Amino acid sequence: MLVFVGPSAARAAYVTAEGRELEADLSAVDMSLVAHGVPVRIPPSYAGQRHYPGLFWSTTNQAHVVYESLLELSWLWLADFDPCVVRLAAQPMRVTGLDGSRTRVRYPDFAALHADGRALVVDVKPVDMLEDDDVRASLAWTARVFGDAALAYSVWSGAPREQLRNVRLLASARRPGLVADGDVEAAVHLCSEEGTQIGHLERQLAAETRAPPRAAVFAAMWRGQLRCDMTRPISALTEVVPV
Repeated sequence: MLVFVGPSAARAAYVTAEGRELEADLSAVDMSLVAHGVPVRIPPSYAGQRHYPGLFWSTTNQAHVVYESLLELSWLWLADFDPCVVRLAAQPMRVTGLDGSRTRVRYPDFAALHADGRALVVDVKPVDMLEDDDVRASLAWTARVFGDAALAYSVWSGAPREQLRNVRLLASARRPGLVADGDVEAAVHLCSEEGTQIGHLERQLAAETRAPPRAAVFAAMWRGQLRCDMTRPISALTEVVPV
């Protein structure tokens, strides 16, 4: 039997992309291996369940990522849209350790690896669940052990509906090869530093690109080369600026 002592004794188990099962002190975990690994558990699927598990096609990973609920799917949309994120992992590790006299076992929902090497571990919980004492205690313990291990951790409970709608709209142009790089570059080049309405940019692009002009604009926005106010519905009147 393993005996855990002190705040640094939390352990993490994870599975590499090659299928190796590794375990280490949480503070010693290689988060790049975790982010590029495979899930340590697969969300169950059964008749009558209240959640909606499924597979999300991630352009970041160029592969499917599992999710366990529609709220988790929303998080995946936003993470996949984030140009700073270079890898996503679902059910990335099992974390075990003492919380007072009891042993806790946690499976965080996601890990996101950023281009600068930083990693963020995320639990996705609806707001109403955060009112439950047991849930709060479990998440507080998780935050504490990740903090002790000098690893970033957060709890995510949703985003504004309009932001999610806009991300899903822009995703219509996210598939690699759908819009040529030259068409995306043309959209960025023609956009004024002070900002240009999407409709005006489309008219300029009509004679410049093979792809539909709006697809070129949306692809540039998905890639993080153009940006707009994501709190308002995207339309032809939306002003975009180069990043």
